[in-house]
Amino acid sequence: MPEDKKGLSWFRLILLQVIIGCLLIGICAYSFRIPVDVVQIVPPQQDQFERVSGVPMRVDITYPGLGTVSIEDPKELLKLKSSFSGLLSAGKQRAQTQTPRLLLTGKMTYLDQEDIPFQVETGAFQFGNELVNSLDVSAGIRKLQSTLIDKILTTAMIGSAVQNGKNDVFTLDAGKLMPLSQAERNDLAAQITASTRIIDFSHFTDLQQPPDAHFVIQLSSVEQTKRHWIHLDRYNSAYFVVYDLLDETNQRAYFKLNETSY
Repeated sequence: MPEDKKGLSWFRLILLQVIIGCLLIGICAYSFRIPVDVVQIVPPQQDQFERVSGVPMRVDITYPGLGTVSIEDPKELLKLKSSFSGLLSAGKQRAQTQTPRLLLTGKMTYLDQEDIPFQVETGAFQFGNELVNSLDVSAGIRKLQSTLIDKILTTAMIGSAVQNGKNDVFTLDAGKLMPLSQAERNDLAAQITASTRIIDFSHFTDLQQPPDAHFVIQLSSVEQTKRHWIHLDRYNSAYFVVYDLLDETNQRAYFKLNETSY
């Protein structure tokens, strides 16, 4: 009678199948694994910068003596957010020795977090509790300041400043400031409101000549030591030049008077 063939026992066969099954399950589980959220601890200083990276919905800016302007355009908000983040990440805080003459205040309103106030001075920028005023970001701060000031150089804002009874409006005649009458202020405001702002002014050769008239708007202020002005130059009753806004920025904008405005 032939001898029985030797083979694996039932126990060893079952154990081998269990091992092979576990290996297959492990390979499939690794290949088709479900992603798991990873929690990272962010340092406090980095968290301050990350707050700028939220989703801004609106930026409100208050200008001394002029009022508040709101920015809601998504492209402009993204540019401001990028400027804020760049200044905070690149700048440092150093001791301040002078009180700023020009101070723009505002707040950034977010969709997913609390509003954060900010301040823009001539040489310093503060966002929430973070302040940067080092020399390596001074040019960026001035650029940001000019960008924000440019938002209020509109015919509506300047015309409103002329008509505002709290402001003093003068004409410069022979080196002396002469107050404008109410009728003259109304005419000046009407001319400004009816004008159109222009960007390309390189072909205006008469801007090199003395203006036909020079007007000064002294903006109202609670602090008498921090007065701000808007200067208006008119050339040939055809062009308006607005410059030297808020005393020290030398910010300029040019307006063309329409035929119906004079």
